[in-house]
Amino acid sequence: MSEASPAAEAAAAFLSSLTSDQRTAACAPTDDPSRTVWGFVPAQYPGVMFGDLDTEQKHRAIALLRTVLRDDGVDTVLAIVALEDVLRAIETENGQNASHRDPNRYWIQVFGVPLPASAWAFRLQGHHVSLHVAFDRGRLAGVTPMFLGANPHRIPSGPREGERVLAAEEDLGRELLAMLDEQQRAVAIVEAVAPPDIILGPQRTAADAGPSRGLAYAAMTAPQREALLRLVCHYVHREQPQFAEADLARMRDRGLDAITFAWAGGIKRGEGHYYRVQGSTFVIEYDNTQTNANHVHTCYRDLERDFGGDWLREHLARDHGAIQRSDL
Repeated sequence: MSEASPAAEAAAAFLSSLTSDQRTAACAPTDDPSRTVWGFVPAQYPGVMFGDLDTEQKHRAIALLRTVLRDDGVDTVLAIVALEDVLRAIETENGQNASHRDPNRYWIQVFGVPLPASAWAFRLQGHHVSLHVAFDRGRLAGVTPMFLGANPHRIPSGPREGERVLAAEEDLGRELLAMLDEQQRAVAIVEAVAPPDIILGPQRTAADAGPSRGLAYAAMTAPQREALLRLVCHYVHREQPQFAEADLARMRDRGLDAITFAWAGGIKRGEGHYYRVQGSTFVIEYDNTQTNANHVHTCYRDLERDFGGDWLREHLARDHGAIQRSDL
């Protein structure tokens, strides 16, 4: 059985549970130009909306997600979705129109025909969730961009007061920063003010990553290196183990010494801050500056395999003849 088989079976089961109209909304061809257009703000996205699915259909959609993400990764996604109820209550209490804060406003879409040995993809997106998964010839071709956010980062009141859905993302970054000595911090802290958002957002490609900044793995002590790898692994280990280990192996093969950790902004809790971990194959970003530094955006991007990398080009060349178009 190929590594793509469980996902293909789950995708087929999900699609088979849909009505004809739902299936039309949920399906798109592999070369649909919207496949690499993404976002994470409250909006209407292509695909079939969770609010239009019944309980069984929703279970099948989540089952598809579980073929790629570990249970705790799926739990994080669902906790972010549940923050829509928290945000709606906060904004309504403040007299704002919060009708767009809705845990049903998330869309799932499948590209191509989900068969174990074919080229196909799926994505899930809505407010603060944008996940993109591509398979080709029985293997996972890519699982990025992987964007997850949280607003509020720390729930200020109510029955869930104090909860932080993305707590580890903050705490692991702070743990590493606290371990650095004065000279190392001078290298790692690259800006006094944090950027207002992640740099590699929806309008940017992995090619826009630019040169690495900050403190390199090679310049760290052994405990600091372990802390840096814990931070990287936290993001990568949202994937199922076989996929995560393949990504981590590729990082190790390219060399860990060049991985850098960069921090911008304040170092005290409550101050706007940002960090970035960059290696030869990936970039991880964390930004907490909006809404009085209580609004987190994170993104994991593969510099070679975003949206499956050369998956579409290879698929079209293999299955549809030589590529003549210059816009692929």
